[in-house]
Amino acid sequence: MPRPIRRSAVVLAAALLTLTALAGPARAGTDTDLAPQQFTADSGDSCRYGLAEGTLEFLPVSAPPGLGSVTVTGTVADRPYERDPGPICRDDGLFSFVTFYAYGNGRLIAEGTTKVDNDITKYSFQLGPREPGSGVDTLVVQVCRAATTNAPTPLPTPAGYCGTPQVYSLHWR
Repeated sequence: MPRPIRRSAVVLAAALLTLTALAGPARAGTDTDLAPQQFTADSGDSCRYGLAEGTLEFLPVSAPPGLGSVTVTGTVADRPYERDPGPICRDDGLFSFVTFYAYGNGRLIAEGTTKVDNDITKYSFQLGPREPGSGVDTLVVQVCRAATTNAPTPLPTPAGYCGTPQVYSLHWR
């Protein structure tokens, strides 16, 4: 991702994390208190070229081995793709990628990215800290687009851009 876009995304995510933290403290709970959450994020353009959706499952620090993590399962799509049910979108020479930023106590502790070009890709991975006693309490999901090696000349405007970061936090029943 181009440096200015990434820097803007991180600043926006930090602001959203601050607002989430001010909303109130999380209640202590057990592993059975957690329920999977649905998530969705898109590239923010009128055609919704990039779209990520799926499920987040937070595992609290209280679960062995003391590493609170989040399991991310879902798909990321880049339009156009075969059997696309939506409006017709021309191939603009860009690919889509989704990035997951895992935060614990307002600090970035892990991230993961999956990309796709004119197709749908499935993914499943776990994000968490490397040291016991800390954990993921917030996940920021953002879909961005960037030029492929076979992009048309001149490049579409903008040549790289991101949708609005979506913030998901531990939710207790």
